[in-house]
Amino acid sequence: MRTTLALALTATGLATVACGPDQETVAYDFPRLTLSTEMVEFGAVEQDSPAARTVWVTNLGELPMGITAIEASSGDGTDGVFTSAWSADELDCPEGVELEATPEGIAAVLPPDCRLPVEVSFSPASRGTVWGSLIVRTGTEQLPEDSADDPAFYSDPLHAKRIVYLVGDGERGVANVIVEPRHHDYGHLWSEAAETAYVAIRNSGDSPLTVQEPTLQDCDDGFAITALGAPGAYAVLEPGVSTYVEVSYTPADTDPASCELLVETDDPDTPQIEVDLEANTGTDPDNEPPTAIVRSPAPGHQWFGGEEDSLPVQINIFDLNQPADTLTCRVKSMVQAAGAAVAHCDADDASGMVWVDVPYRYVGDGSDTIKIQVSDASGVIGFASTSVLWNSPYPFSDDDGDGWGQEVDADEDGHFDCDDDNAATYPYAAELPDGQDNDCDGVVDEGTAVYDDDGDSFSEAEGDCDDHDAEVFAGNYEQADHKDNDCDGIIDEGTSLYDDDGDGYTEMDRDCDDSDPNVHPGAIEYCDGIDNDCDGVHDYDDGCIELDSTPYVVGGIQLDQTACEPGDDISVSVVAYDADGQDLDYAWTGDEGLVIQPLTGSPTVTVTCPEPASRSGEVLGLYVYITDEDQNAVWAFDDLWVYPAGDLYRQFVEIVFD
Repeated sequence: MRTTLALALTATGLATVACGPDQETVAYDFPRLTLSTEMVEFGAVEQDSPAARTVWVTNLGELPMGITAIEASSGDGTDGVFTSAWSADELDCPEGVELEATPEGIAAVLPPDCRLPVEVSFSPASRGTVWGSLIVRTGTEQLPEDSADDPAFYSDPLHAKRIVYLVGDGERGVANVIVEPRHHDYGHLWSEAAETAYVAIRNSGDSPLTVQEPTLQDCDDGFAITALGAPGAYAVLEPGVSTYVEVSYTPADTDPASCELLVETDDPDTPQIEVDLEANTGTDPDNEPPTAIVRSPAPGHQWFGGEEDSLPVQINIFDLNQPADTLTCRVKSMVQAAGAAVAHCDADDASGMVWVDVPYRYVGDGSDTIKIQVSDASGVIGFASTSVLWNSPYPFSDDDGDGWGQEVDADEDGHFDCDDDNAATYPYAAELPDGQDNDCDGVVDEGTAVYDDDGDSFSEAEGDCDDHDAEVFAGNYEQADHKDNDCDGIIDEGTSLYDDDGDGYTEMDRDCDDSDPNVHPGAIEYCDGIDNDCDGVHDYDDGCIELDSTPYVVGGIQLDQTACEPGDDISVSVVAYDADGQDLDYAWTGDEGLVIQPLTGSPTVTVTCPEPASRSGEVLGLYVYITDEDQNAVWAFDDLWVYPAGDLYRQFVEIVFD
């Protein structure tokens, strides 16, 4: 007959027995609670689509392990965010292990080398990061004091409790397309001078965005899509991912041109977005007018010749924005030919030097003004002039020698020199910014930088950055018209087309408060009376986060061991989360005898265990106090079992008698 006597380590020490000659001693490891992971990251999860992960609970010891509880919860106490589901009937054990019914008073019993699958689910109630924990606790069967039986299951003496941290990002599950820019002006181009525009397409929502391949519509010749984003990018854009469209324009002439880029997505709010493209339209504020200089002849030149003869004229033309040989230049006889062009003065090369003959047959005898008119690709014109006496003597009253006399010597059309003391002043002369009426038309300095050409009360010299547009001048109100109305160098600021608060969203992109960078469709909803995420739902109805939130501890204190012997160094840590993102400070303390390093500043410390106060061991408390920058505080505590040296790490001993 064989009988057995089980010697088990308990809180009161180790039982002993005298052994005879006909007996056998067998040692077993106590249960060892092992989890398949220390953290489960769910990633981005939509509010209406819960995600699940599996955590395996395993007994690597040689005795049955009792599971007293497996609980999942969110750190902030919100019910139903993290849940766990499992069944003792789903135990996965090695072949040949016989499973018995779970005793009353225990959740599950894991035989050696068996494992239990636990399904952990995350169902976010609001947007933003959520922390939680899965806590597994073990226990030993409690027998009457006078019982001679061994327990049917045991706790893990070193890890009576283990924590799995859970974290996920709650999302609303809506895609949001951002297209930038909504308007692009290629500027003013001459023929064959191609320019390229890049239009970005971004998904700022928290759900995949389906994007159709962009198309061009209602376009003048010269516009073309020349490149798209990475291959396949137009099937689906994941949250936070961007792509682009490259659209080029190559003009065939300098006429105004426009086009529309159409971007179609499954964004429920803005399924279609049009990007307006234009070129060679309006005036170019950055365009300096071309210049022309008449090198010869000087004003007041007398010419005598016949019908087939010509007046040689030397001209220099120049432009800051384009080569001289791309400018259009004409020579006009303002009086004798009534302003008609009598010769072309286009440059043959980039030097801009031009020699041109003006045929006499196109003009007639008398005082005349030869005006040089040079135009750039955008139609901005510059002028120069000289005066000529065609087969005629100087007027008797011409005091400045420019070929034009005073009013008493006016020609048959009434032209005369309005300032006969200034050789740069005569009928149809090129106007100069000199405070003089150079062309004798009764208006001073028109067409120059000191004159208000568009009638908005400002000239270029007074800060008008586009003196051809009455809606553009320094100090004007900015409008959503793709112009720099107030001449401050920024276009459309303060309007629905401009991101005024720098959060990446304009009013066109559904930013409901473009003066606050914390308010936009991608923001976190705080309990502050504001619709932070611009979804039309406020605060608690939208699962908001307290603005001055108190940090919370996730799962409690995590001990590397829940029991120790004197001199053992135990790693202890805590995970705390502050919803409003403030830095946290940690202060640790414990019952007398525990040595903690460091005491402050760190979420992880080392605890050195002391001698217990009694032979049977003692329980010492460990505490941590956590504060945020606003002095909101939370604390957590746990127990650490301290045993006399040599008691904790013994094995379970079984003596078998024959």
